[in-house]
Amino acid sequence: MQTYLLGAAGVIFLSVIVSLLVPEGKLNKTITFVMRLICIFVLIQPITGIFKISPSAESENFFDYEYVCKEYAEHQGTQLEILLLDKFGAESECAVEVEYENSGFKVNGVEVAVISADKNLIDKIQAYLSGLGYINISVYAKSS
Repeated sequence: MQTYLLGAAGVIFLSVIVSLLVPEGKLNKTITFVMRLICIFVLIQPITGIFKISPSAESENFFDYEYVCKEYAEHQGTQLEILLLDKFGAESECAVEVEYENSGFKVNGVEVAVISADKNLIDKIQAYLSGLGYINISVYAKSS
């Protein structure tokens, strides 16, 4: 509010100074009109602020990012199970952790429980997932 008042006082002061310095004639009338118009715009600025709609604040309220992350994580887990079954012939239960961060979805971790697996297969799966770019990978054997 203090900034607004200082700005309004400054514009009015500038308008008075300019109208005193400009010589009489057509130019004086035009400059005086423009300065009055600027003063009016400055004075009604708080009223126009009431009608502004902030699109960034409103758009974030339309999405439930927690729900989207949950669904995306479930889908990623299912697709990863299918991929591991096709690639290694290993049945598994996969859980993927997804977060919404900086206007995008990010996979933060993967947990793979391989059913009836040996140490060699677990190491292969771990290396394969690392090669795909997953981070925070946890692969372990799960007994049936």
